[in-house]
Amino acid sequence: MGLEEIKNLIKGGIFQSPSKGALDLTAVINELIGFKKENPEDKYRIAIGTDSEVKDIGIEFVCVIAIHRIGKGGRYFWFKIYDKTKIDLRTRIYQEAVVSLALAGALLEKELEMHGIDVTLDNPVSKAFKALENEINGNSEREIIFTNELEIHVDIGTVGPTREMIREIVGMVKGSGFFVKIKPDSFAATSLADKQL
Repeated sequence: MGLEEIKNLIKGGIFQSPSKGALDLTAVINELIGFKKENPEDKYRIAIGTDSEVKDIGIEFVCVIAIHRIGKGGRYFWFKIYDKTKIDLRTRIYQEAVVSLALAGALLEKELEMHGIDVTLDNPVSKAFKALENEINGNSEREIIFTNELEIHVDIGTVGPTREMIREIVGMVKGSGFFVKIKPDSFAATSLADKQL
């Protein structure tokens, strides 16, 4: 599956939450905003991560959006994608990163849409994101979830079969403009997404 196909699945899909149940992406964004508004003076981070597992029907990918109120807990939301293609571990790890990047893209596009900012060939994402920042800075009533501080958590680490892929995967995510975390700091992928497999 390609990035755009995955992004469209996410944008049209239903997320699950241990505390909130089934939600579409717009409702997830509103929950993230609401969580930040509960304690606006606290520090927060938004993390996206994906884990996968081979099942009888193919590969199950679980992608997660997590909001962490630093030192005080958090909330998370997950979405499952199934791919019937048989792929090796290396390709599966790349695909996990692609799913996380697709989720970040879907999150950005949905947030732009919620703020009435058009993303077209005439108004590419970089210009649209700048317009979103300008709109938010001029109107303190609105919150913004998608920031340049969003973290992508990948299920790779310095120990095990994925250690040889660190530079490639980290480079791919950083090249897409995101901070990246690997094991043991990649809780959105290695703990939260893994729990839902």
